[in-house]
Amino acid sequence: MTKDIKCSVSNGGISLVRRAPKRPCVSVVLAAHNAGEHLTRAIESVLNQDYEDLELIVANCASSDRTASVCERFVDRDIRVEAVSVDNNSMSCGRAAACSVARGRYLLFVGQDDWLGAGFLDAMVAAAREHDAQMVIPEFSVDTEQADGSRVFATLSHESCFWDGAEAFHQGAAPFVENGVLAFAAGKLFTRECIEAMAELPDMCHNEVSFMTGCVRDLARVAVVEGARYHLLQPSTPAHAAFDPGMFARCQEDYRRLRDLYEYWGLLDDAAAMSAVHRRYLRELIRCIENVCASSNRLSASERRDRVQDMLDAAPTREAIEAVKESSHEFGIMYAPIARRSVMACFMGARIQDIVGRALLPFVSCAEARL
Repeated sequence: MTKDIKCSVSNGGISLVRRAPKRPCVSVVLAAHNAGEHLTRAIESVLNQDYEDLELIVANCASSDRTASVCERFVDRDIRVEAVSVDNNSMSCGRAAACSVARGRYLLFVGQDDWLGAGFLDAMVAAAREHDAQMVIPEFSVDTEQADGSRVFATLSHESCFWDGAEAFHQGAAPFVENGVLAFAAGKLFTRECIEAMAELPDMCHNEVSFMTGCVRDLARVAVVEGARYHLLQPSTPAHAAFDPGMFARCQEDYRRLRDLYEYWGLLDDAAAMSAVHRRYLRELIRCIENVCASSNRLSASERRDRVQDMLDAAPTREAIEAVKESSHEFGIMYAPIARRSVMACFMGARIQDIVGRALLPFVSCAEARL
């Protein structure tokens, strides 16, 4: 019988209280900053899984709310829970801290506001073992909070499949690039070796797209599991969200990262494959325009005009507009203003979409989608 051992480890601002049960099969990594409102639900969804061979490592990223007390409560209640403290509010660095002490054969990332559906881990681990998969992608249920307190639901599902070989994965990845599923780590199950390789890269503490492009660039065995549902809660749509001055810069950076990934894969000159990158960029660009045009922000008219003009003139925008012109109808009333570089028409389009309540999710723009 393994004796429980408590010790403290400190390394570069990271502190850990370690207990030592047997090495688990799955390490669930959850980084949290001021997550008191939803953290209990996220943690309980992990601990209540039928699959029990796991550890849950919660990284508290310099929270000022009751996040720390929630973590402490679960550490006291369940020996499978470990608490890590990080001295800054970077969620990416919290994730890296948790990964550095994870012991499982597989690592699963969970967002602080998200939760796992019943039977999630059983299905994900079974797929990983059956196919010796390096990454397993689940089905996603996207829950978007609106300004009036209501919620819009969307489901992202794909028939269960397995890509055996790098080329097969690269060709099959396009829908997951376009709808944003490969732009965030939450919900995916990775082998330990995949994450250890990422730990050597500076992007371990960078944004989600940087982390994910680093993770998937050399993968050759990837599985998708239909029915393993990961519930993802996201804030209000850009037209209702607070103004985010760095949103477009991140959009451009994400585009560059994805473009670099496709270059690494040898697909930069493959128009059909690159279409996924261009289409995702345009959807994110529309979100950026909506955010600038939102009535809730305090930008002056000239500031809004200048920001939108910069977006329309950006090289990735012109490249993407040209690349998707054959399917321009999919971008609704916003494609033509962007193509014509018409700032005023963009303002009108964004306002119309706000009025009719069309929520452009980062993954889909309809109530339910099937890839």
